[in-house]
Amino acid sequence: MSTRWLPLAAIGLSVVLWSIAYVFSGWALETGSPAVLSVARFAIALIVLVPLAARRPHFLRTLRRPRTILLGLTGVTLYYSFANIGLLFTTPGTAALVVSLLPVLTAIAAVIMIRERLARRTVVGLALATIGVGLVAASGFRLDLGVVLNIVALASYAIYTVLLRRDAGRDDAPDAIVLATATGVWGTVIMLPWLGWEVATGAAAAPTDLRGLLAIVALGIVITAPTLVLFNYGAERVPAAVSGVATAGIPALGYGFALLLGETIDPVKAVGGAIALGGVVIATLAQPDVEPSPPGSALPEPADLATGPVDVT
Repeated sequence: MSTRWLPLAAIGLSVVLWSIAYVFSGWALETGSPAVLSVARFAIALIVLVPLAARRPHFLRTLRRPRTILLGLTGVTLYYSFANIGLLFTTPGTAALVVSLLPVLTAIAAVIMIRERLARRTVVGLALATIGVGLVAASGFRLDLGVVLNIVALASYAIYTVLLRRDAGRDDAPDAIVLATATGVWGTVIMLPWLGWEVATGAAAAPTDLRGLLAIVALGIVITAPTLVLFNYGAERVPAAVSGVATAGIPALGYGFALLLGETIDPVKAVGGAIALGGVVIATLAQPDVEPSPPGSALPEPADLATGPVDVT
């Protein structure tokens, strides 16, 4: 398999994990508070990530960079804060459907912020994905406060995605694990005043049931830590519009998980999900300009794939 598919595979896996996260977050918020959930899931994820990042080059330097703080603010603090608060006012399924706007927001942000030109097949894939998720969202969709908050969260994440792409070409760009960890550290630190406010006002609450507690642990270890690394690695190496359109699969995948849990199939949603996934496939086959792994990243290059596995120890 060509190395150029590794970033696409990384983004694809992060999308699957992202889709599952809405259900877990909903379980945790049944008895927990949004600030406790947001900080706890990242604190758990950082327990896994920091020891890995600390052994790699330039971790402390990356932590000190102002643009890392900006990544933490947009990709962690604002996104997860608004998304988790939004889940208090809407259902996980509806929140997943709102992700249909992310490809459009990311493409717009890429054109404005970095003058990224969209390949013709990417435009076609983006249009199909938008139509598909529109069909998915058509049944029972309503613009409530939770939806508005999730749209704000997605706008912040679109900016985060473009910032990743913009900084990828720098000579001092860190590897994916270092950048993901440093971003998570700053995002968590910036959320601490919000947690302090919840504690001071008596609104802070940890999940009181076993399902909610296990959901937070799973969010930290199984979802947040891998998703940070995988999405950062992929988004740095493919056009922002492609990484954005790949997230159009989240509503369809979320609906698929709902069917596995016993939800009755809706033909309109099924067709919309199929169209959205078709758009994702077309966009990711648009010959994206995938960049090689940066020095010291321990990620495979084309020659490494031809000669065997890479030693990452």
